[in-house]
Amino acid sequence: MDLIFDSGDRPVDFLLHPTDLSEASERAFDHALAIAIRTGAQLTILHAAGRRASDNWSEFPSVRAKLARWRAAGTTEGLEDRIRKASISKLESAERDPVAASKRYLERHPVDMLVVATQGRTGLSRLFKPSTAERLARETRLLTMFVPAVGRGFVDGDTGEVTLERILLPIDPSTDPRPAMLRAVRSAAILDDPSLEITLLHVGDAGETRISDVPDLPYCRWNVVQKTGPVVDEILEMAEEIQADAIYMSTTWDKPSFGRSDGGITEGVLSGAACPVATVPVSEP
Repeated sequence: MDLIFDSGDRPVDFLLHPTDLSEASERAFDHALAIAIRTGAQLTILHAAGRRASDNWSEFPSVRAKLARWRAAGTTEGLEDRIRKASISKLESAERDPVAASKRYLERHPVDMLVVATQGRTGLSRLFKPSTAERLARETRLLTMFVPAVGRGFVDGDTGEVTLERILLPIDPSTDPRPAMLRAVRSAAILDDPSLEITLLHVGDAGETRISDVPDLPYCRWNVVQKTGPVVDEILEMAEEIQADAIYMSTTWDKPSFGRSDGGITEGVLSGAACPVATVPVSEP
């Protein structure tokens, strides 16, 4: 089935933001709230609190206070009707494990996108202490936006301004790139004046590239770049070179990718990226 790129459908309907209520999670909350308000998606903020759940309500991010700041900055003009209709819930789970809490929530509620905070880790410690955010995306197989605690974000937490203009999309010869391309194009729905520049990056032999024909859309400009070298390094260097606002990647998580028998490309990008990374799950053929 061919993917429809220029679709009037909302890019997301049900958004889940698991949080540990830390300062590192606040940037992810800003992104989740902005996406929900601008797309009309239902947003649930979920905290795996354990037994003392009732003690944590005051620590939840204040939606009203955040929106008041954004209104004062003038970035919510034209969005007031959507804000009034917004469906935003705060839940606490008796589970202490955020992955278990999220999976239990998913058993009862529809979710088509996760927005999670990640601090990124490098070195051997990652082999023994994998990122909780990565484990959540891997086990749920949902579209997941990873927002780094430091670095660039495409939502300004102080003003609510969204600057998602430059997207990097790595192409893996063994993985269908179209799901990531579709999600990247549909991200224009959160922009006031859509204008996207999407760079398709292939690292490796030019004969192995799997770059599909790109859709001709009035609000989207496509670039194609060929590189050779270590895959993760080339992706991260290109993201910095173009000052990408986000990286979108099709991933099967468990399947080897980019010609590497050990996989790990997605994990490597997540640990080193200075901007949000969207992992788009792809079923194996």
